[in-house]
Amino acid sequence: MSEPHPSPASLPQAIEGTSESDGGPHRATAPKGGDDAAVPTAAEPLSLYRALEASDRFHRDSRVGGIFHHGKISFRDRSPTDSLHVILDGDRVSVHIDDVSPLRCRPDGSFRYSWSRVLAHNVAGSVADLGRRLKGMQGHQRCNLKCQAVWVDDKLADNVVPALLDELRLDAARPKEPIRPGPLRVPFGLIDEAILLLDTDAAPWSIQLEIRVAGALDEARLRQALTRAMALHPMARARKEASPRFRQHDHWVIPAVADVDPLRVVDCVNDDDLTAARAELQSVGVPLAESPPFRARLARHPDGDVLMLSVNHAAMDAFAALRVLQSVARAYTGTPDPPSTLDPIEARGLPVRLASAADVTTRLRRYLALVEKLRDLVVPPARLAADGASQEAGYGFHHVALTVAETEALVRLGHDGTTDDVLLAALHLAIAGWNAEHGKRCGRIGVLVPANLRPDQWAGDVVGNFSLPARTSTTAASRRTPRSALSSLTAQTRGQNRTGAGMAVLEVLGRSDALPVWAKRVMVMLLPLTDYRLVDSALLSDLGQLSDPPDFGAEAGGTVEMWFSPPARMPTGLAIGTVTASGRLHLAVRYRRRLFDAPAAGRFADRYLSELDQVIATLKASQPTPQ
Repeated sequence: MSEPHPSPASLPQAIEGTSESDGGPHRATAPKGGDDAAVPTAAEPLSLYRALEASDRFHRDSRVGGIFHHGKISFRDRSPTDSLHVILDGDRVSVHIDDVSPLRCRPDGSFRYSWSRVLAHNVAGSVADLGRRLKGMQGHQRCNLKCQAVWVDDKLADNVVPALLDELRLDAARPKEPIRPGPLRVPFGLIDEAILLLDTDAAPWSIQLEIRVAGALDEARLRQALTRAMALHPMARARKEASPRFRQHDHWVIPAVADVDPLRVVDCVNDDDLTAARAELQSVGVPLAESPPFRARLARHPDGDVLMLSVNHAAMDAFAALRVLQSVARAYTGTPDPPSTLDPIEARGLPVRLASAADVTTRLRRYLALVEKLRDLVVPPARLAADGASQEAGYGFHHVALTVAETEALVRLGHDGTTDDVLLAALHLAIAGWNAEHGKRCGRIGVLVPANLRPDQWAGDVVGNFSLPARTSTTAASRRTPRSALSSLTAQTRGQNRTGAGMAVLEVLGRSDALPVWAKRVMVMLLPLTDYRLVDSALLSDLGQLSDPPDFGAEAGGTVEMWFSPPARMPTGLAIGTVTASGRLHLAVRYRRRLFDAPAAGRFADRYLSELDQVIATLKASQPTPQ
């Protein structure tokens, strides 16, 4: 079985700008004297890629193979000798024949690299290379790849791409025995892996997503809707593969159907019962050893049923969880829910492609952002003063919603930044005021703000992890007034949007790609030795304004509330999630019980809303009076 991994930046660009046609591929020509313009090309790189991926004849290289052909996609003929090797780099196609394939067929029918065959492959390639050099054939026949022992034969360069496409099309057209699809095996992305390293039983790295209807939801219909949503989104039914201790990467296994029923029904006679059910669901980690990577509760409540989701963040981010919930609602009401136009597995490589596609100036700015992050070792971020803390594990929640009028006033504020900047400024000021009230020094405050990396045309369309956090900071000087705090933070977020500051984190993660998982976990375990100086004060995440929030239909009474929050592990301990639905801003304060108790969380929420009012009032006062 092949091990798919993220496609390089060039191939998706070719895919997005290419549509399949009946004209067939360009005739490939051999490169002359290293002229890039004459490199063998195919007019249908996506067609060739999909045909190779679907063919039983070819094995797609794993990450090990990617070491030898970095940033390109490599397919090897399964033949042990005289093996055809096809390398795709956007619309460039390089082809040669390996005298000895480096792959060995295992008893289970899968193909893996074998050290002995890799050695034989390299020796045979070196001998062939030496022979060609002795014959003086080293100019136009060498392929454009950075591999000194790889050559493109003239006949192959002229004929193989059209012939290979024709052969694969004929193979696809032949009638075949029906094959029962087996589980798909997908490597963890860099973001998946980083989040998994942070996930612990004591502090589950889960996403809270809830929706309340005015009436009641039918349990059987809801269970069927969950099943249909999982069928539509592969990562919504993924589980983590059991793997050896010294593995370099974890893998997802995506079964045809989920292993367990994720839904349970609980009766909540009052708000206290509902609060307890929410805390119990979010405080227990979702096991990744079984599918699906989320759990659902249908809470029966006198004021309307509440559907709660707890989603393991290693499998998907908040925007993906919202997409799954939208699919559940559409399946419940029988509303059409077309699948994404993008392959959800291929799209998983998007963050890596975006990080690698940046120009030199942007990458330099990202590296400067990382250097700035190192100042935390000298000036650590402030920690929220604990109030009513206990040694009890788990999360608590405090929900508050603005009125429609208050939400409209916030959204329609005229200022240089965004609504998120206003929410962010209020949080920085609330942390400073809270600490001052509790007699705790508060110098530099750092708040993480996750950003959605999906392009605008499918901002909420693909299920997986496509969000990265960027840090915002204020000092006591920049927080002198609400206006100065807002100005400082607006400038920071504007610069981050311009350079993609969160990508700097991804580039650092990419540097550790060669380390085995156990070594990466040890690095996370060593964080306490730094006194958590690289960990920020709090986290703020906004799902945005939903023009079309999940709706379970008139029979259910319509959507009346929606809540969302990201996870927070100590010593951060506080995460605020916001989402605007049905015209109201819903704000969820999520806290660790080792930081706050319920009354303290309520007081902090009141302070936050008070600071939000101050920022809004300051902005209104600065606006010119209409004549």
